Amino acid sequence: MKILIREFSSPDEEMKKIVLKVVKQCVSTNGVEPNYIRLEILPEFFKYFWIRRTAADKRNYRQLVETTVEIANKVGGAEIITRLVEDLSDDNETLRKMSMETIEKVIANLGVSDIDKKLEERLLDGILFAFQKQQAIADNSSDLMNQAMNYYNDNTNQVMLNGFGTVVNALGIRIKPYLPQIVHSIKFKLGYRSAKVRQQAADLISRIAVVMKSCGDEQLMNHLSLILYENLGEEYPDVLASFISAMSSILSVIGMNKITPPIKDLLPRL
Repeated sequence: MKILIREFSSPDEEMKKIVLKVVKQCVSTNGVEPNYIRLEILPEFFKYFWIRRTAADKRNYRQLVETTVEIANKVGGAEIITRLVEDLSDDNETLRKMSMETIEKVIANLGVSDIDKKLEERLLDGILFAFQKQQAIADNSSDLMNQAMNYYNDNTNQVMLNGFGTVVNALGIRIKPYLPQIVHSIKFKLGYRSAKVRQQAADLISRIAVVMKSCGDEQLMNHLSLILYENLGEEYPDVLASFISAMSSILSVIGMNKITPPIKDLLPRL
């Protein structure tokens, strides 16, 4: 392992890819103890791999995510999330995306039972920052450069949406103290000039409606429902479909008797 760890600092990108694959295989074997990984591998692993340069390298991006998730399976999710959470607030969007994608996969695999209150707060702060800082997407692009950028941003937005939804649902009722901040961020994005940003905000509502209900925040849900209702004149069909889906998600957990606006006002608009 010492020889392998020494290769972490190799400037050769192809060698880095090979090293990542070998690390993934090694940490998954029974002979490598979690404590050894924590003390000997993780410090150098994050020092040399979790950097902007790796995030920008498409050849190593995917392998780094997979290897990091495999390490988390061995040492525990909180151990890895503690080291990744700062990257959610990095100025580099690609690094934020890679961090969010990895955290989403770790939590989907392992849950949040080992995440304490302090890490929980840092995680939510980081996710909210990453969600709010996504680059705006142009709705109409004619040249190839803008189309390529839109494809990248679409992918980034989907990663952020998946990560946000997974974390909120995994935390469950623990998310209650953070709901006002989350709803504020959603409200801002529902009024954004980019149609795809508005759509993403509505899709997030659909993903977290059940958790909001379990937290007993019907007032916040009705506030979002009213905003969605007021925007049913949305000009883009895909965005309108997401708005209607979000309202349906709220309706399904609140019930027809409690939703705002009343169902008698809502049905004619639909």
